[in-house]
Amino acid sequence: MSGFRHLLQDSAILQRIEKLGYRTPTPIQEAAIPHILEGKNLMAAAPTGTGKTAAFMLPVLELLGYHPRPEDEEGYIFPRVLLIAPTRELAQQLIGVFRDYGRNTGQRCLLACGGQNPREVNEKLQQGADIVVATPGRLYELMTQDRIELDYLQCLILDEADRLLDLGFADDLKRIVARLPDARQNLLFSATFDKAVRELATELMPGAIELGQKDANRASTAVRQWLVPVDHQDKGDATVTLLKENKWPQVMVFTKTKKGADALTELLQQEGLQAEVLHGDKSQAERNRILDAFRDRKLRILVSTDVAARGIDIEHLPAVINHDLPPVAQDYIHRIGRTGRAGEKGIAISLIAAHEVDTLTDIETLIGRVLPREDLIGHVPNHRVPETGPGKTPGRSRKHPSKGKKNATPERAPKVNGAISKKKKSEKPAQTKEPAGRGGSMFSRKKPVTRRSID
Repeated sequence: MSGFRHLLQDSAILQRIEKLGYRTPTPIQEAAIPHILEGKNLMAAAPTGTGKTAAFMLPVLELLGYHPRPEDEEGYIFPRVLLIAPTRELAQQLIGVFRDYGRNTGQRCLLACGGQNPREVNEKLQQGADIVVATPGRLYELMTQDRIELDYLQCLILDEADRLLDLGFADDLKRIVARLPDARQNLLFSATFDKAVRELATELMPGAIELGQKDANRASTAVRQWLVPVDHQDKGDATVTLLKENKWPQVMVFTKTKKGADALTELLQQEGLQAEVLHGDKSQAERNRILDAFRDRKLRILVSTDVAARGIDIEHLPAVINHDLPPVAQDYIHRIGRTGRAGEKGIAISLIAAHEVDTLTDIETLIGRVLPREDLIGHVPNHRVPETGPGKTPGRSRKHPSKGKKNATPERAPKVNGAISKKKKSEKPAQTKEPAGRGGSMFSRKKPVTRRSID
């Protein structure tokens, strides 16, 4: 019997997730699902790969089943759930998961993002849907053109909230929310909680319960991480060496720029390695083809910029290589979170050059430990990478550095080839204006912010 039966009641959902092989809820699912079913506003953080998507999708699907679908006389379905994602790749992935989980529920989904066929999108917009999954820019465009009706919206979900802010969508989000009914449930999920995410949550969802693991801003413990010091101009050849010496069936390799991704992919192909590149200059059709090939295990090496760091969920991905460190420390967590998912083990190797030492310090400060280093034979750098660690400032002189205690003890580097409650009728919060349309929500009244750990 599924371990989800003490959390969910909808037999169609329970049968579906059992068929998908879900047996035991993860900590974030155990903690979040009851609050969502009670209609509470929720902001939740947990390390990537710990089941955050199912933590909000499953209870939302169940809540939708409690209420009749609002339709007009022409059969238009008014959306009740809006899920906003930072990238089109993630939006495409999320709507696929929503449809998979809700296959037996009869709930209809609509995707709104860039790169879609205009005729197909227009037809679906005219039909409406129970759930809309969208990227911020495309959604706001549709709203200003009055091509999507959200007056009956009951639940707003922000997924990968930190990435939404990193990509500069804060203003778009505020404009979108200003057009939504005031009486609604708000759910915010993120792999990291920083000051900007908390400020966004405070503004968009006052009275939210906060769920967070103590290691929400840490990389997954299932991922073995280490550094390979190399000279900057040697990174391409070092990547080739790693890929040839190890027999990983699939690998994601991250670069900082599109130009760098193209150059590295060309080098790998010249060396006889099966590799393709994914970045923002690719057409949507080409991006879909490459992603499908990688998901179907027909492609071994995917070279990518951060455009895909949070939009790809590949089962059983054994390894990630950071050809360049990401400009933003939080993106390191999301990059390496592509491996070691759902309890599996993974490997993350980062090539580090001397000029990246400040970025490395930011990453080690965020994850709270020093990353171990291991030289790669044939690629030992001529330019030494300075000593780093959480809170240290590279390049500044320190008195007797050999005698001082380190902020964290490096771990030994591994060898490279390792690896329901029933619904409660909502009460409208105090407000100065009536919500658009009928509004309403699938939830109970708002409550003060409560911080809880899910460990």
